[in-house]
Amino acid sequence: MQRSLEFFMKRHAVLLFLFSILLFISAQCQPPVTVPTEQLPNQQTINDVLQQNGINPTQLTQQNFKKYFEDNNQKNAGTDINKENTELVNKMSNKSLVKDSLQKDSIKENSNSEDQTFGSNVFKNAAMYDVSELSTPPLDYPIGVGDHIIVAMWGGGEDQEDYIVAKDGSIFPAGLGKIVIQGLTFEAARALIYSRFKSVVPAATNIEITMGPPRSINVNIGGEVYDPGPITVSAFSNAFNVIGLAGGVTEFGNLRDIQVKRNGKVIEKLDVYQYLTTGDIGTQIYLQNNDFILVTFYEKKVLATGQFKRPMFYQLKKDEGIKALIKYSGGFTSDAFSSGLKVIRTENEKQVIHDVNATAIVDLPDQDYALRNGDIVKVDLIKPGIINKVELKGEVFYPGNYEIRKNDRLFDIINRAGGVTKNTYLQRAYIFRGAGDTTFIHANKLEVDLSDIANDKTNSDNPNNILLQANDVIQLFAASDFADQQYVEIFGEVRKEGKVKRYSGMTLQDLLYFSGGLKASAEYGRLEISSIVDIDSARQGLLPTRNIVKSYAILPSLELDSEAAKIILKPYDQVFVRKNPTFQLQQNIQLQGLFKYPGLYPKLDKNERLSSYVNRAGGEKDNADITGAILFRNKTDLFRESILNQNGTPDSTIKLLREPVSIDLFKALKYQNSKFDIVLQEGDVIYIPEKNPFVTVQGIVQSPLKITFDKDHAKLSYYIDKAGGYGVHPWRKRIYITYANGKNRRTRNIFFFHFYPKVEEGSIVNVPERPQSKDFSDTLLQTATTSIPIIMAALILKYL
Repeated sequence: MQRSLEFFMKRHAVLLFLFSILLFISAQCQPPVTVPTEQLPNQQTINDVLQQNGINPTQLTQQNFKKYFEDNNQKNAGTDINKENTELVNKMSNKSLVKDSLQKDSIKENSNSEDQTFGSNVFKNAAMYDVSELSTPPLDYPIGVGDHIIVAMWGGGEDQEDYIVAKDGSIFPAGLGKIVIQGLTFEAARALIYSRFKSVVPAATNIEITMGPPRSINVNIGGEVYDPGPITVSAFSNAFNVIGLAGGVTEFGNLRDIQVKRNGKVIEKLDVYQYLTTGDIGTQIYLQNNDFILVTFYEKKVLATGQFKRPMFYQLKKDEGIKALIKYSGGFTSDAFSSGLKVIRTENEKQVIHDVNATAIVDLPDQDYALRNGDIVKVDLIKPGIINKVELKGEVFYPGNYEIRKNDRLFDIINRAGGVTKNTYLQRAYIFRGAGDTTFIHANKLEVDLSDIANDKTNSDNPNNILLQANDVIQLFAASDFADQQYVEIFGEVRKEGKVKRYSGMTLQDLLYFSGGLKASAEYGRLEISSIVDIDSARQGLLPTRNIVKSYAILPSLELDSEAAKIILKPYDQVFVRKNPTFQLQQNIQLQGLFKYPGLYPKLDKNERLSSYVNRAGGEKDNADITGAILFRNKTDLFRESILNQNGTPDSTIKLLREPVSIDLFKALKYQNSKFDIVLQEGDVIYIPEKNPFVTVQGIVQSPLKITFDKDHAKLSYYIDKAGGYGVHPWRKRIYITYANGKNRRTRNIFFFHFYPKVEEGSIVNVPERPQSKDFSDTLLQTATTSIPIIMAALILKYL
């Protein structure tokens, strides 16, 4: 009995708990209601209420506005429990999606991902996550408990109040009494509030009614979204906003049938494709507390690939096929082979292919082709190549491809291309049948004569006016292709050397004008012409060709003498204008360094020597090292190996080299006009350095260094000793010294004796390394060293 009683009590407790939940849900759900007319007080009733409180509605003062219109609901309005939840507030204020890290698939994403499905990226736009900050609420928004109504007045009186809709669905201005607006649309509520306020304020008062922050509601979302469960959103939000806050739809979510449920019934179905293609979002039902949004699995998904305008995955409804897929993908591209559309399908665990004429489906209203889940719809490119053309090449005004029309003939296409030119070779042209098609291997050749086209004999009876076919290629020739371009050439002291096109009757004087005239350095009394004798006979093999050269005189005004004026240039003549040997431009020498007056100095005559330039420059300065003077000369590299390439022909360019030349300026100044006093050339540079008081010791010594030159010690051994002596394997007989002017002096050797050169200021002592291979002297020394102990030992043994 006791157990039965306990069971009875538990059962009633469960039923009582469920009943309380139902009551709570019904209290929270507030469907839009219509305010009865009898609930709205008339103007007389409002005036009576105000008179009872000692208020004259026509004489409201500025000081009374605040008192009469303050919100009495502020004291008992309560607070939004959702706003007290810190976690929910943070989630509402955070515009970025927070996803569970455990939902991230570690496997590499396949091609069937939600990113590749049309419409899936709608919910990734951050702008749709939260619409609570809308500056103006929608006019059809239903007013609910917790909404803020802001009434601003100015003009006759100034005040602004924020009224909160209380649980009884009303706002409560102090001087007007309660105004029930729950369930009204914002547009209707605004009109009602305006009329109530306008009835008691001075006539000059302006009234503006807006909404403050909307109320928060709890909405549940489930199915194929990344973050299912309850979500707190603004009352302005719709189903798309909630799905965005839930992380969006997964790769298996249905974008075509999103269900909104209220009290267990489906009140709205949303289609993302309808929204994207038409802009229609549905009936725009506003969400309420405890509404449920359900995203189910998609019915079928197909892949559109190839020449669709938007190739990607598409979700289709059960009754949708090829026609709907073409609509959602934007149709085909202009080069799509739509009549040969391919559908690749899996049937009985095997892939099959179906051919579909999508062109007919698009054109005929009652035609369609049903698709299945997983189908791959492919549209290929059309085969490139124009099929109704002929190609015209060669000597016409506008060669190219032309349309082949019915009964088009050869002369029709030529005339359409602007006709033949003066240079067209009319005696022969070719037509290649079908050669414009690259897949056609064997093209027949037809020979035609175009002479009649110049005589306007272009009728169809002309045997040369051949009927053309598609992909024919017509080849015309230019008369100039069968003749060489005639020219003459001019070389030497003219301003424009090279070839000049020859015209009939061209004279020698004409060529001189074409070449820009003669230079100032030209020899007017010497002009030569090289000609080929009887070129026409040589072409026929009657006479061998040979060259003749004749010389003529010419005046500076380009006037020729009586004999030269009669000369008519022949094809390929070559004219040579020689240079006047006595003409020469200024030639300069550059002096740099420690001259008293360095700079450019012109040559006084072609044999002016080095000492002359130094004297003209005022000599050298006191700290100048004339023994270290160097000449730099631009020299043409005329060695045979440099001029000739591997084929033995001269290079097109010859390099100019600036190289240092060692000179002895001291002896040149001391022994003028001697072999040391050389003749300078144009462009030469003479450089005198400053005295270098150091001697450099380098190479195989213990410590390479620079040391000050000592006039009392000009021997090599002194400076080797200062460098710590010789290093390992020095080659003493190959020691050499480089002096300041670049000259080198080597060591002279007589048997085992070495005579080293003297050391001077600025010298460089070079001690090379002895190679490992042994020469004769080393072998002799080693033999003597080895033999002495053996001989001594033999003598000791002999006399013991």
